[in-house]
Amino acid sequence: MYDGPVRGGNRGGAGDFKWSAVVEDKDRENYLGHSVNAPQGRWQKNKDIHWYARDKADLDADAAAQEKRAEMKRLKEAEEEALSIALGFAPNKKAEAEDGGVGTGANGVAVGGRRDEEIERLEKEEKQKEKA
Repeated sequence: MYDGPVRGGNRGGAGDFKWSAVVEDKDRENYLGHSVNAPQGRWQKNKDIHWYARDKADLDADAAAQEKRAEMKRLKEAEEEALSIALGFAPNKKAEAEDGGVGTGANGVAVGGRRDEEIERLEKEEKQKEKA
C-alpha cells in the first residue's frame, strides 16, 4: 500500500545537509545552533567550541596516559642509573640529590641533607661539652 512519498522531493534532503553550507548561507541565523555548529569568524578558528559536551572520560584517559608516560620515564632513568652503577660509572648528581634528600638553592648551593645533619650533631656535642 505504501509506495513511498506522494510527491518526489518532499520528506528528504537530510543526507544532503552540511553545516558548512549553513556557514555560507545568508539565512544562517534561522538554523538552531548555528553559532556552535556553523562557526564563522576569526574568534572561532582553532577553538574548542564544543568544550561543554566533551566526555570527562577523554580527559581522564589523557591524564592516565600522561601519568603512564611519566612513570615509564622514571623507570627508564632508574634502569639507566642502575646500569651505569653496575658498569662502574659514577652515579648521576640528580640521582644523588633524590636519594639523599638534598635539594639545591637558587645558586646551586646544596640545601638540607646529610651535611646539615652532621653539623647539627657536632653543634649538639659542643653544647654538651660546654655544659659539662
